[in-house]
Amino acid sequence: MADTHECDGGCALKRRDFLGAAAVAALALLQGACGDGQIGPSAPRADDDDNAGGGGAAGSGALIVSLAAFPALASVGGVARVDGGSGLPVALVRTGAASFAAFSLRCPHQGFTVEVQGGSFRCPAHGARFNSSGTWTGGQPTSNLTVLPSVFNAGAGTVSITR
Repeated sequence: MADTHECDGGCALKRRDFLGAAAVAALALLQGACGDGQIGPSAPRADDDDNAGGGGAAGSGALIVSLAAFPALASVGGVARVDGGSGLPVALVRTGAASFAAFSLRCPHQGFTVEVQGGSFRCPAHGARFNSSGTWTGGQPTSNLTVLPSVFNAGAGTVSITR
């Protein structure tokens, strides 16, 4: 099979040149379709302080979590993602009858969103694992999850988390 095709106008187009140009065009379209061309998570946005997860504002950057909305938090050792899927990803762990620990679910390795798996956490991107205290336990070496300040209001049945 010949490597050229004769055009009606007498031009010769090499298959190699055509495929190269088509590949460059396809990559340009792909980058345009994917937004800014960045692969992986983006930096935290200014709107990461949105409230979600069954609560309202208790001040700038606060997330109010209604415990009734998360059955997993009814017993000690329960873990739940409580941000409602918007803003900074946040998990809450019930550590005692009247105590809780909150963690950012941004992996300290490269910022991907860490997933809740039973009573622990795992980064789906690189396999880092963390226990319910947010301590790195294996997989991709990294630091511990970031602890977020939290305050339990027993009367209201809520936990206020500062993000």
